[in-house]
Formats: sequence, C-alpha cells, structure tokens
Amino acid sequence: MAGDRRFRKQERLRLHGDFAHVFAAKRRAADELLVVYVAGNGLKWSRLGMSVGRRVGNAVTRNHLRRSIREAFRTVKCDLPTGLDIVCVARPEARNSHRDIRKALTKLVAKAARRHQGDTSKNA
Repeated sequence: MAGDRRFRKQERLRLHGDFAHVFAAKRRAADELLVVYVAGNGLKWSRLGMSVGRRVGNAVTRNHLRRSIREAFRTVKCDLPTGLDIVCVARPEARNSHRDIRKALTKLVAKAARRHQGDTSKNA
C-alpha cells in the first residue's frame, strides 16, 4: 500500500469508540485551520476521521471541507507516519483555505505523532 493513493474503507474512522479512543489519548497539534488528534492503532496503516461542526458553515460548506480534508489525506498519506488513528477537527477559518489544508495536515500530523512517540518511549 506504500504507493497506493486511494482512500480505502479500512483507512476510515467511523465508530464512536474509535473517535473516543483518539480524543482520550490527548495527543494533539493545532493551527488556525485544523486541530489534529492522534493515537496509535496497532495497524500497519493510518486511519482518518473528521469532525466538521456547524460553526464552519452550512451543510454544503461542511461537506466540501470534508472532501478537501479527505483529498489532502489521500495525497499525503504516503508521507505520514503509519499506525496512527488521526482525527481532524476543522476550524471555521478552514472553509476558505482549501489549498492550505494539505500543508496544515502534513505539518500537524507530524507534530502530534512526535508527541505520541515521545510519550510511548517514556512509558517503555
């Protein structure tokens, strides 16, 4: 799957328990567009979940933003650390910044993953 650019069903977070596990891990990084939470998943690939609230805009705007985040993940997933569950929470400023989401996602996942790696090495 290293060169695969598709967004497969197995790469999606859908269950409430999976989201709760990621939020409970409290490993996050944020900027003006996104808040990214990460937690280990014990798999050989990373999975993505999204939360785009009503503050961001109407249903059309929220769905467009979700598609932008999904596309950003799909195109950069080969560059992201593996074995993570990632939840992206969109901020209202993200609705007009679809081109910057890819850069923000890459930067924030790497930052949150470093925090996650630092915590797991301390516990070992």
